[in-house]
Amino acid sequence: MANQKSADATLGAVLPFPGETPIGYLPLVDEPEFNPGRHLALELPQAVTHLEGLGYSAELVSQCPSAFGFSAPFRILSDEGLSIMEDICAQIYFNRNDSGGTGKSRLGSFARGAGYRSRFIRDFCDSVDLAEHLGSIAGVQLGRHSVPAVACGINYAPEDIAQAVDTWHVDSVAFDMVMMISDPAVIKGGEFQVFQGTKQEGQSLLGIRGEEGRDSELPAERVTTVAFPGAGYGFLQQGNMIFHRACRLLEKAERVTLIPSFEVLPASSRDATNSINMLEWTDPGLEAELARREIWRAAARLNALLDSISIADDRGTLHRLIGDALEPLNSLRASLKEPRS
Repeated sequence: MANQKSADATLGAVLPFPGETPIGYLPLVDEPEFNPGRHLALELPQAVTHLEGLGYSAELVSQCPSAFGFSAPFRILSDEGLSIMEDICAQIYFNRNDSGGTGKSRLGSFARGAGYRSRFIRDFCDSVDLAEHLGSIAGVQLGRHSVPAVACGINYAPEDIAQAVDTWHVDSVAFDMVMMISDPAVIKGGEFQVFQGTKQEGQSLLGIRGEEGRDSELPAERVTTVAFPGAGYGFLQQGNMIFHRACRLLEKAERVTLIPSFEVLPASSRDATNSINMLEWTDPGLEAELARREIWRAAARLNALLDSISIADDRGTLHRLIGDALEPLNSLRASLKEPRS
């Protein structure tokens, strides 16, 4: 990959992509090579909304990796980068997911695991230039998400425009970016909207919880429409804290968005990825991807614990510290014993 900084040197190691491609993903051939100097045109957002501004308490915000909520749209891709990404997303459309997993109740038409399908997209998501830029906006160190199924997805317009592009929900990952690949100026409907309040308040108004989605209306005065200036622009959000949706289309149109996801680094840091929820999804190889992630992050927490344990720590303290380091991995292990609901 040309002209890209070393991820290890700049951000700390991200978990490498698996050496195998799960059955069901069809990798594209003869793609251009991603070059951040040519394909990125990174700009800063003109405004950022913080979690406290949405009504979250200072105590709850202190438990998050960052006080950042979401940004105004900003440019991400150059004209050349956008042209290539448009072509790649058009090709992947013919190898998109069946509407299973979250798609059954939320998404109309989508392709997760885009990094398996496209080397260009994988290298885009792995770009240290991109991760550093997003981290500077979010105020926390970020890297490409360690679960390939969610590291980058593509959302397409549903075939039935009576169906929402994506219903009101929160995400199963901490940070993600929504980037327009289609020109929003020629699309009627399909707006991306954010609820101006806490996720708990939005969910309560719609009678849902967790990562459930619902295609319904919230009070218009509490909803902000994200105004993308054009294709190649996106916005960043702490997606597990922001209640958001993509509206129904008013007429059939090509509406394509790229959704890269990121996690907090280093791997020993607190990260809000909901691996247990993702176990219910049907993407090929996902259980092993989640196991790799939780093993990797548990190992990092244990290594950090090795450096921080004091000889003076008592039995109760040691029990708690070891338990905290292993809890996410043990929770996933226990859930793997249960059949998918």
